[in-house]
Amino acid sequence: MKSIIFIRDRNSRGQEVSAYIDYAHRLKTDEFEVYFNGKKKLLPRHTDLSFYNWDRNISTSNSSPNYQVIAENACGLLFKNKCDRKIINVDPKVYPGDNTTRTPIETDLYLQVVIYDHVLRRKI
Repeated sequence: MKSIIFIRDRNSRGQEVSAYIDYAHRLKTDEFEVYFNGKKKLLPRHTDLSFYNWDRNISTSNSSPNYQVIAENACGLLFKNKCDRKIINVDPKVYPGDNTTRTPIETDLYLQVVIYDHVLRRKI
């Protein structure tokens, strides 16, 4: 499974920021114990798949080892899994894509959290 986490929250300067995070990639590059034990919040970064600072109108997008970002598209922001080449559509009004589920998370820790679980099919 290769999940994408959408987080919208406020940074240390009080600015509203959001990002689509490649969870598997962040697990390899970050020390997640501090997030899991509550010592630190998982916050959006400029290096994530897609980052947006709502107050400063700054946007970045970066492909990861697992996903290619497709930003210039009539359907909006899309992510293409590099293993099975399936498209994940993050628009909440449409179907997220084959083998993908969209799960909004109710939490008081962040302004908004949505998890897109993409299941890779095994090749036989």
